[in-house]
Formats: sequence, C-alpha cells, structure tokens
Amino acid sequence: MHTTINILITIILIPWPVILMMSPMMIAATGFRDSRSSLLFATAIMSYPVIIFAILKLMDLSFWGMNVSAWLITFFIISGGIILLYGIPRMLINLGKGIKNNGYFKNDSVVFFDGHKISKADPRSFTIIAGGSHYAKDYNHVFYMGNIVKDADPLTFAPMIDTNAEQSGNLTAVFWKDKANVYYNAKKMEGCDAETFQYLHGIYGKDINHVYFGNNILSGAKPDKFRLLNDIITTDETSLFIFNKAVNIPLDLSSFSVVQDGDHVFCKDINHVYLPFYGHQEPLVKVEEADVETFHLLDRYYAKDKHNVYYYGYNKNNKRTLIYLAGANPDNFSVGYDASTKSDATDGLNFYLAGKIVR
Repeated sequence: MHTTINILITIILIPWPVILMMSPMMIAATGFRDSRSSLLFATAIMSYPVIIFAILKLMDLSFWGMNVSAWLITFFIISGGIILLYGIPRMLINLGKGIKNNGYFKNDSVVFFDGHKISKADPRSFTIIAGGSHYAKDYNHVFYMGNIVKDADPLTFAPMIDTNAEQSGNLTAVFWKDKANVYYNAKKMEGCDAETFQYLHGIYGKDINHVYFGNNILSGAKPDKFRLLNDIITTDETSLFIFNKAVNIPLDLSSFSVVQDGDHVFCKDINHVYLPFYGHQEPLVKVEEADVETFHLLDRYYAKDKHNVYYYGYNKNNKRTLIYLAGANPDNFSVGYDASTKSDATDGLNFYLAGKIVR
C-alpha cells in the first residue's frame, strides 16, 4: 500500500516543473493579476507539492524510504520563493484594498502602476495620456510605466500618431513630442529638432537635419527626399535603405520598385531582381539571371521565373541563402508539403525540401 502511494505521488509531482516553467505566461495573461481567484489558483498549483508532503508528514509516512521533512522544506523554499518573486501576496493584498495590479490606478491619495506606488505622482491632476496606455502625466511630471520621463513637459507632451495607423484603429504611438524635445521609448532623442520633426510610418521619422530609425540616425539618408517604398524599404532617391542598413550593391533607383503580395516581398529594377535578406550584412541580394518580367515568389521560400526555380530560405545553419535549383522545371514546379516523400516542393520529376533534392 505504501509503495502504491509513493508511485501515485511521484506521478502527481511529474508535471510540477512544467507548471513552474509555464507560470510566467500564466501570470502575464490579460486580467490574471486582477483576479483574486486566478492568483489563488496559481498559488495552489505552484505549491501543491508542499501540501502533499505536509500530509505525508502528518501521517508520519516516508517517501521512498526518505524522511519527508527534507522534501517538505525543499518544496516550500522553491515554491514559496517563486510565489514571492511574482509578488502574488502583494497582489492579493492590493486587491483586498481595491487596488488594481495592472496598469495605472489611483485613489484619492496615491497613484499606482502595476500595483506599485508612484511616490511623486499627484493623484488630483494625474491622467493617462491617450495614444499609449503606458504614458501618463500630472501637473509636474510625465510618466512611462510608472517612471518619470526625464525633461518631459507635461503641459505639451503628446503622441505623434501615424495617419495610416489612425485609419486602421491602431493608435499606439511610437514617437512622442513636447515643446522642446522628441521622445522614443520614453527617452529624449538627443539632437533631434522638435520643431521640424515629422513622424513618417512604423519607427521612421525625420527632422530638418536627419532621418531616424527609432531613436537612431539613419546614416547618410537625406531627409528632404526621404520616402518609404513599403514598411521596411526606403529611399532618398540617391540611396536605398532596408530597416537601418544602407544597400551597397549597384542598382537603378530610377526604375526600382518593391513588389509585395501579402508577406511575399521582392524588388526589381529595369535590369535585375533583388531579394531583401534582412539579417545579412548586405540586406539586398541580386538574383542573378532572373527574368524581371516573369519572376514571382511562391510559398515556403521558393520562387520561379520562366527559366529557373530558386530557393531563398534558410540553410542548416539557420542563415538565409539563395539557391538555384539546377534542372528544376519551372512550368511544372509546385509547392506543398508531401508526407510520403518528406518534401515541400516538386517539379513532377524531383522532390525538394528546403531547396535540396530529397528524392
């Protein structure tokens, strides 16, 4: 009977490490920290080994011949430490006082962020700023996630809204501005001219002197000619940029265009086809000999034109690569995983997986 109990307890304890590993996602779930029942449930499932070994201790039983006191103390320290690390007791106390544990909350005398008191906030004048739930202000300060934004002027501090995002209903601002400065991620952009700064799109902005990618100057970009070709590819009519990198390969900018179909993106000029390789030192790769008129992208990182088939995905070292599938017939080439051949593409004669023949 004792052996059966030990086996049963061992089986019950097996999921416990997994529960601990998954607990950060559980605690971070929307509304979790403001639900008393959820916090109590989390406490129970993270500490259930303590309950089990406490019962064994009361029944004066061993665990596989070992004294349960050591097990009880070990699980108590581990689970108790994790529960304290997450701040669950504090969260429960806050809820008992009517204080929310998510975002900003104020009563007549105190302002909180994520259940922590903001000592320098004035509850009488405190308001959350539309355009970003992490930003707030009172008469004296601007706050980001409960911390004071250095040098920000609360009277004039406001979000700079992307007009495209505004039309789509996404009003979360990237850049913020007051009478003297521009801010990105709640930090002042040193040297940025607030009077001439314009928010372009995504994390791009510019003033009279520079183009910015986030709070970094896009080196070499001319602000007066700068424009976006899509969300990540930009030009100043002299140079081309992908994210924050300049493209160094020769190309014809006068005929250059971005071709985008959903998530599929490639570029072309009058002479050549190019693929954006975002993580590479050179962010744009020329597809040699590709036919500009008939080239198009397929699923699973394959592409083809009237002459050739290409793979532009990842190799075994998880690096982007461009492969010409020699001998592949573009007329019959199709993409789709086939479990029987363990392939993701075929031209009817050969079968391919990640650009390599498997059969």
